[in-house]
Amino acid sequence: MHVFKKNIQSHHFLLVLLSFFVVTIVPSEIQAQVINTASNSFQIPHVEQAPEIDGILSPGEWSSAYELADLHESSPLEFSEPNERTIFWFMYTDDALYVSAYVYDDPEQLTATVMRNETSLRYEDRIGVILDPFNNKRSGYGFLTNPNGVRHESIYTSATDQSFDWATIWNADAQVVEDGWTAEMEIPFKSITFDPQNPTWGVNVFREKMATQTVDSWVSYNGQQNPSVAGEMTGFSNLNQGLGLDIIPTLSADYRTDHIAGSNDSDMKPSFDLTYKVTPALNLTLTWNTDFAATEVDDIQLDVGRFNTRFSEKRSFFLTDMDIFQFGTGGLSPLNTRTIGLDNTGVPVDITGGAKVSGRLGGYDIGTLIIRQEESGGVDATDIYVARVKHGLLAQSELGAFLTYGDPTSNDTSSTLGADFTYRNSRLPNNRNIRATFWALQTDNPGLDSNDGAWHVDVDFPSNDSWYSNAKIEEVQANFDPRLGFSNRSGVRQYNGEIGNNWIFRDRGRLQKISSSLEATQYNYLDNNDVQSRILDLSLFSLESIAGDQLSMTIKREKQVLRAAERAPLSRLGVIIPPGEYNYTRYEPSIEFSQSRPLSLEFSGGFGDYYTGTSWDVSSTVGWRPSKYLSFNLSYEYSQFDMFDMKADTRVIEFENVITYSPALSLVNLIQYENVSNTLGFNARLRWNLQSGQDIWFVLSHGMNDLDEDGHFSDVQTSATFKVRYTLRY
Repeated sequence: MHVFKKNIQSHHFLLVLLSFFVVTIVPSEIQAQVINTASNSFQIPHVEQAPEIDGILSPGEWSSAYELADLHESSPLEFSEPNERTIFWFMYTDDALYVSAYVYDDPEQLTATVMRNETSLRYEDRIGVILDPFNNKRSGYGFLTNPNGVRHESIYTSATDQSFDWATIWNADAQVVEDGWTAEMEIPFKSITFDPQNPTWGVNVFREKMATQTVDSWVSYNGQQNPSVAGEMTGFSNLNQGLGLDIIPTLSADYRTDHIAGSNDSDMKPSFDLTYKVTPALNLTLTWNTDFAATEVDDIQLDVGRFNTRFSEKRSFFLTDMDIFQFGTGGLSPLNTRTIGLDNTGVPVDITGGAKVSGRLGGYDIGTLIIRQEESGGVDATDIYVARVKHGLLAQSELGAFLTYGDPTSNDTSSTLGADFTYRNSRLPNNRNIRATFWALQTDNPGLDSNDGAWHVDVDFPSNDSWYSNAKIEEVQANFDPRLGFSNRSGVRQYNGEIGNNWIFRDRGRLQKISSSLEATQYNYLDNNDVQSRILDLSLFSLESIAGDQLSMTIKREKQVLRAAERAPLSRLGVIIPPGEYNYTRYEPSIEFSQSRPLSLEFSGGFGDYYTGTSWDVSSTVGWRPSKYLSFNLSYEYSQFDMFDMKADTRVIEFENVITYSPALSLVNLIQYENVSNTLGFNARLRWNLQSGQDIWFVLSHGMNDLDEDGHFSDVQTSATFKVRYTLRY
């Protein structure tokens, strides 16, 4: 009997994976209509006179442009007729692409509360343009605006994933009119990378309406809009990028007070960045005396679990052409640029300079990065190298290689070498698509000559309105250690599979969508194949209303096996959890009232057994936006652990106030508190965005702590930063 149970456990993932394929080929109750996207193309006209970007569609200003009006609803009910019309116009001059739109709507129903440039428009009425200048179905850019004319741009790190941390120089404006709103965009050719010999670009447009949670688009497939699902515009010729040279001088002045040491310090730091288009498709980026002042404050992560977490990159130099350097996902990546220019505690380390060459060359995507990090904390000055190459295969797939060299946290030599292959096909029958990825990595560190590799395989069958499934296997060997990257587990093999369904309703009152899913994740130790952890995640239901409100309930069944030498959860809280095997069940309800309303609320929680005892947690966020000029957000996270004979709790409180005077001028005030280290932080960030690429910041920060936990906080550090950045474009 014991052998039988062991065989069932060791092969349970194969059974789950088999069921995924069975379900995938079962016809859905709601079959999406399939249309011929081959006809989605147009000839873009060239004009001599550029329009004025003021959001007003002046008479005759767009008379020579191509008009695109045949949009359909892509979500929630794909290929149905839109409730309102949306018209786009396209044209170009030698220097820029111009796009405008007339978005028909009831002005009283518009959601337009965001006024600050480069701020998320997720819960705003908005329009978007997706550009794939290489027309390779794998890469591209997104440009968004709302009825306030706010700019928000993104770069696609893969055919289906995008990052809104990326930024470039462009212009947009919008106006609310009596029957909707109008918008205009100017996208300079100097701001994007393209092949001048290619007259045809991939393109798509969409419009999102918050009042009904609908998306209308020109081209869609399985409810998606991205570079792999797009039409074409052709006719580009003689595009002008000038010299292709951006010179970006920056000057920052810092004043710091260390209240504990009783010392003051000030610094005036000039820095310099340069971007030069070696070719229209290949960028050279240089940085000297690199300054990362005025970078946004990270959200607090208490990191009290079994495994480490990582912070996202917010620094502009590393975000340039970040799509080319993308490799790996989730808990593992060979390149985590947050390890560069920061020590293990998050304190900045000076960077002498760096260079980056990235773009497209002869059918290949290439990226190289060289950084010189100065001496700090016993670590010698370090040279860091990164190289990346990708090549397109088939219609939408690609093959690549990756190399890193250097260790910014020690004096060791370290390197990581890898290769990856991604297969995509967005033209399967019944409006389906598939994505599959394989990658392999190996590290080379002193004294470690074996068990230093990692590999990954996954298959994904997504769906917007029917059954979906995915499966993954990933192995990370015990000595795998990417010093420039991130890996939160080693010595394990992960199995993961998920199956779910989305039911879309129309004309059934307030309910618009019901989703449910089952996900199984298991990690096995590689040395003896025993289970390290197993989580069975059952999402009983997720209900979404026509207004965007959501209600969900999840049940998790977990098995966790702790070894004596491993980091135990809650160790930072002084809680001792003995090595051993733990099985428990947890329940996680959540409710969210759409942020498209002036007053919004998010609430989620969890309760149940936890290792040697029980725990419960709650996370809530209240948002209030009385006008587009003012917003308040208060979030509170609380966890309580009752573990055998020990009790502990964690609290994180964050309050944010944003005062927006115009899309260009804003003040963000942030207060953060967490009780694990008993720290309290204040941060005020005034930004004046004179125009795209030209900024003035003033940042004031103050840190306090309560080490003896008597309720009285002591000053730790105060800093003030003034920074000016100006882009000279030739």
